[in-house]
Amino acid sequence: MAKNKKRSSKNLKVTTRIVITAVLAIIIPLIIIASFSTVLVSMVGSFFNISTVTTNSYSTVNQIQWSQALSTITGELTSDKNDAQKLDELNELVEQLESINSLIYIEKNSKLFYSTDNSVTVLDSANSVVAIDKDRNVNYFGQNGLVIVNHANSENDSYLVVIVNPDYTVNDASQKITPKEFTNLLLSRTGIVVLVIVLLFVISIVVISFITSQTILIPIKKIADGADEIARGNLDYEISYNSTNELGQTVESFNTMRKKLKGSIERQNQAEEQRKELIAGIAHDVRTPLTSAKGYAEGLRDGIANTPEKQKRYIDTILSSINDTEKILNDLLTISRLELKSYKLNKVDVSMKAFFDDGIEEIKGKLNYFGFDFEFSCNCSDNAVVSLDTDAVERVISNIIGNSLKYARDDVKGRIRLNITEYEKSIIVEISDNGIGVDKKSLPKIFDAMYRADPARTKTSEGSGLGLSICKQIVELHNGLIWARSDAGEGLTIFISLPKKEITE
Repeated sequence: MAKNKKRSSKNLKVTTRIVITAVLAIIIPLIIIASFSTVLVSMVGSFFNISTVTTNSYSTVNQIQWSQALSTITGELTSDKNDAQKLDELNELVEQLESINSLIYIEKNSKLFYSTDNSVTVLDSANSVVAIDKDRNVNYFGQNGLVIVNHANSENDSYLVVIVNPDYTVNDASQKITPKEFTNLLLSRTGIVVLVIVLLFVISIVVISFITSQTILIPIKKIADGADEIARGNLDYEISYNSTNELGQTVESFNTMRKKLKGSIERQNQAEEQRKELIAGIAHDVRTPLTSAKGYAEGLRDGIANTPEKQKRYIDTILSSINDTEKILNDLLTISRLELKSYKLNKVDVSMKAFFDDGIEEIKGKLNYFGFDFEFSCNCSDNAVVSLDTDAVERVISNIIGNSLKYARDDVKGRIRLNITEYEKSIIVEISDNGIGVDKKSLPKIFDAMYRADPARTKTSEGSGLGLSICKQIVELHNGLIWARSDAGEGLTIFISLPKKEITE
């Protein structure tokens, strides 16, 4: 159970941790302030001596006293108490004010509610100090007296409060000194309380932040250590941190990145090996016909071919070797252009039935020359149209058939079958032979450049090893697919799928 609890705490998201920290940082000071608030409220009057008016001489403290006294009176008037209760409370509230010769006049809904003396006397006294308008609030502190006119409203009633003190005086010298004195008083009385609150606030934030930071910094350090290991080339180093939060996801992504980096480097190394094999293979394939041409040319030079018939045979062999070399170089140039995306197709809309009907005799003649049987069937309508580069597709068909000729079995009469089938969205071209076939391990690689299933490369003089790779890339440029099916010793079948072009009426 304890292990599960630890794991669930470990899975807290970073955002959740930060939110908890922020919430606690707010709640803790609020709890502290709330615990002191009752004491502060009860003590504020006596601390600062502003709960009631104590003097008729103007100062900053005295002005706050009057403001506090007025606020207390209006608060009582707008309370939910009945009128009798309000009057009882008012008598207590105004007692201190009236003791320093202040006159209080209160109206409720424009009717007299309370008056220290005759209401007319109070209002006349106020006007004798300063002209007042009962509809406007007034706060007058003058050498000849004090007048305050204020309005208060409850849900159902409106009140007018008029306070007059004709004995009020303003001392100019005291005005300059009292603000500073009041500030010093305020700071000296509250400094300790504020300091305690600030210290507790800082301590709580530091503790909470430390705990939260540790839960974040530990996995970050693990990630940093993992990055250092990878920088040193250790791609087998795996960060151990099991969590479902953001840091756990980051660690998981980091481990995934490490695996992909390792795989990428391995593929890069493999590609480098393949590149070396490609160069070695091309060098081997080019050397074979060149060596043959060189040998027969030396035979002509040395007079070994001493009859016209022998000389013709030597020259024909040299030309054949040159042609083989030229074909290898052409295939190499084509594959290079395909890989560099500079091979451009010249597409036209062609009926597949018409396309193969035009070229089938040439294919048949070539196969007859090599003693191969040939079967052809076309299950396409005249409207089976494909957008293709005819020269490029002819090269694909020629390369596949050439591959079948090259890998025929010596003890079996060669046979090639070409079948064209129309489907709803595509045309499938199927070319099969009865040659030596390809084993299942080698089958996925036959479309790679320079790959041959026969490691001895016994028939390198008959092709560049690039033919099927060229076929694959040309078919894919037509948005088609090419794949193969074979068993060793049972021939090879290659399928080409080309998308049909939709005919709009």
